[in-house]
Amino acid sequence: MQNTFIIGVIISTTNVRTFDATQTKFNKGERSVWSFILRDSEKDFINVTVWGNTEFVKKLSSTFNIGSVVEVISPKIVKRQPNDRNEQFIPSTSSPFTLIVNEGIALIQKHDAPTHEQYKNLLMQPVKSVTSVKSLKAILDNIEALCDHFVDLLVVVTFIADTRNIMTRDGRALLCRSFEVTDGSTDNAVSLILWEKDWVERSAFWEPKRTVLFLIDARIAYDEYKKKMALSISRQTLIMECPNIPQAAEIRNAVQRYDPDSICSDPFAVPNPDTITTVMTVQQITEKLQKKVTVEGERLQFAAIVKVSVTEMNLDGSLQDVISIKCALCKKVVTDVQDSCMNLSCPAGNGIRTPLNTTKFNIKVNLKDDTGYLIGCRLIGDVAERVLGCTVEEFQAMTVENRGELKWLYLLEKCNVCLHILGPTSAFPRALYNILSIQPCSEETEEAIEQTTAMLEN
Repeated sequence: MQNTFIIGVIISTTNVRTFDATQTKFNKGERSVWSFILRDSEKDFINVTVWGNTEFVKKLSSTFNIGSVVEVISPKIVKRQPNDRNEQFIPSTSSPFTLIVNEGIALIQKHDAPTHEQYKNLLMQPVKSVTSVKSLKAILDNIEALCDHFVDLLVVVTFIADTRNIMTRDGRALLCRSFEVTDGSTDNAVSLILWEKDWVERSAFWEPKRTVLFLIDARIAYDEYKKKMALSISRQTLIMECPNIPQAAEIRNAVQRYDPDSICSDPFAVPNPDTITTVMTVQQITEKLQKKVTVEGERLQFAAIVKVSVTEMNLDGSLQDVISIKCALCKKVVTDVQDSCMNLSCPAGNGIRTPLNTTKFNIKVNLKDDTGYLIGCRLIGDVAERVLGCTVEEFQAMTVENRGELKWLYLLEKCNVCLHILGPTSAFPRALYNILSIQPCSEETEEAIEQTTAMLEN
């Protein structure tokens, strides 16, 4: 068919992928590809793949995201082949076809007609029946037998981490976010990771114990990092947010019994400070850390807001005490940003590629309230940049006097500090206090802390 014109809402997208095309028939240097899923009715949705030069593809991907209602004009229509290798990397759709948008031949543009809202409403309509859903208990009880299978889940989000910047071993920078889900059928929560930029951004607005997700074709496979079978979100997985179905309310009610302070079991998953509401004193934190961990080998983790004074922040000391330099590929500490990590199993350390290092804040902060002290709290990475209002590079260019002025923005001030606390283990005998945010005290938080303190005294 020629000159086709399709209107729909984007319900899922992937990251842009860029590659060298000089050895292909295009022979035009760098080319990029981006794909998304377009839906125009309760039953019908289709995969769309966009090809072109990097500037063209990246502009489209930044202009249109999940929830955008678009017009796809004159795409190439291709019949899907069951044995096509590319089918392993895209969600299964209702259409036997896929749409190809080639730069200079087809167009994508915003749809502004009065019918705009009717397409938007499709975002909350499941693309398939929830009768296919399996309970988490049934999956976890039989996870070994389900290896390399895909399953459908209806779950509630119980934990949302802050975003993480990951550097792959081939030097690519990726943004990801960890989160946990459960469905009330088991006391266990399942940890999952989002890798697609659009979903990482949308998940910032998810609410623990409120946001329901319909996960279609979540994959069960062996996790090399965890050394066990685990659920994961793959390129074939389709995520539906807050589906408009009766079962959504039922599953929300089923998880209200879960601990509101629960934290992801992954120690590298940093909680999103915007989701933390529990208020504690230093004494309460200390008492909670002194309680024994119920499951052998697990590390106690929780998050809290504390109203404290900042008594020390080592900003005007040696730069080596404030900033850490690590290999971006293997995370080994290096002494200078130009140096190799000397790790022979790392591409940068064994000379295969030039050194690729990252420089980040690693600031020690001491806190105090009326009930005690927290010594050696860590203010690191992107959080430190947000708190100080400057990048590592800008900080390094400052004089010692300028760094001291930054320190006095918080020193001896009453602040609301969000903390991610990790309890001691046999390998790490000291507790870790990671600062997630520092903000001036608000009246609402002061009242909440006063109430908590009164309860403690009683």
